[in-house]
Amino acid sequence: MSDPQQPQPAQPNQPPYAQPEPAQSPYAQPATSQGYPASAGYPQATGPQPGYGVAPASGPGSLGRTAFIIALVTAALGLLFVIMSPIIIAGMRGQYGLYEVISLVRSVMGLALGVTALILGVIAARRRSQPVLAGIAIGVGAVEALGVVFSLLSNLMYGVLL
Repeated sequence: MSDPQQPQPAQPNQPPYAQPEPAQSPYAQPATSQGYPASAGYPQATGPQPGYGVAPASGPGSLGRTAFIIALVTAALGLLFVIMSPIIIAGMRGQYGLYEVISLVRSVMGLALGVTALILGVIAARRRSQPVLAGIAIGVGAVEALGVVFSLLSNLMYGVLL
């Protein structure tokens, strides 16, 4: 039978039964403790660890770009309604109440999108985030919001006077 294994004598400057320490490069960053104890028997890695990391939520100019895109959608919606109005009116054959409902829905959507573009444009301009796109969004949003408000006021006045 074989003899049971005898423990190895300890090396100088090394405690018995200790794991060898990993070689450290002179450029390694010091390890930071996160409050978790190291697992027994595993060497603790030092330096940056590979991983996915955290991606930035948005780029430096995304707010100005977002405001500009909302302003473009607002302008396209208004242009589409102007182009489609004669077709809608011709297809209704005297049912102007339905046209007024469609016009009101378009106005409310235009007002909401215009105010959103205006607010995001002002915030982006104050942050100096793509100031040209933010300025365009402010202009388009303000014109759309004012146009819808004056349109609703004129329709209200027309309804009151007649």
